[in-house]
This record gives sequence, C-alpha cells and structure tokens, in this order.
Amino acid sequence: MKEKNKSTDKDDNLFATLYILKRAMDDWGSRNIANWGYENFNITYMPFFMNIGNEGVSNNEIAEKMRVTKQAASRIVRELEASGLVRGEKSDSDGRSVKLYLTEEGHKFQEIAKNEAKILRKEYVKVIGRERYETAVDVLKELIAFHENLLK
Repeated sequence: MKEKNKSTDKDDNLFATLYILKRAMDDWGSRNIANWGYENFNITYMPFFMNIGNEGVSNNEIAEKMRVTKQAASRIVRELEASGLVRGEKSDSDGRSVKLYLTEEGHKFQEIAKNEAKILRKEYVKVIGRERYETAVDVLKELIAFHENLLK
C-alpha cells in the first residue's frame, strides 16, 4: 500500500491552510461589514484601514507597516479616500508628504471593527482556549519574522 505524501495532503498543507483561513476571515468580515451598513467596503483593505490611527499616517508608513510597495499602498489609500472613511492632508513638516486621517465616519467604522474583532477573538478563545490562541498568534509572528529575515 502506497503511503500518502504529507507535503501534498490538504490537511497538512500550510499554504492551503493559510489560504482557507484568510478566505474564512474575509467572508466573516464581508458579512459583518454589510450588516454594519458598509457593504461597499472592500474587506482586503481592512488591515490598511486599521493602521490609520488618530495621529495620522503617511502613505510610506502604511506601505512599510503592511510590507507592500508604496505604489500598492497608494492605490489602496485612494480607494479608502474614495470611500469617505479616510482623508488626506498635506503634512505640516513636509509639504510633499500627505498624512492620512480617519474621517468622522471612518472613526465610527473603525470602532465597530475593533469591537467586532474583540468578539471574534473571544470566539476563537472559546474554540481553542486562550493559551492555544496566544500560541497560534505568536507562532504566526515568528514565521513572519523568519521570512522577513530571509529578505535581509
């Protein structure tokens, strides 16, 4: 009897597992966002949106935080501005730079998203326990650091 190759087994395939988790989270987010009254918000922009705090952030800072090119960040920022949730203002310290801020509606949306993320976290903890949840997050961060070190 031939043994199953573990590297191609869907249940053990890290790529498939991460992809399916991302899809599940995107589906969860899209459903919830529609229920919050923001059905036109693109869920893939959420990590970028959530990195715009009260003190404002530049396009370069967002690109760096999200580990994407400045061009990719600019495209997403334009979409966020078009949504009315984000606005850009010329930087006081550097006239060439634009700082991004949340609009009043953006603040409302971000508070809803933060609260819903807390609820989801609580659900995850119910399913797998606090220690395993925290371990999972720590392991994912270690894997990210591993890949970032490869790029240096």
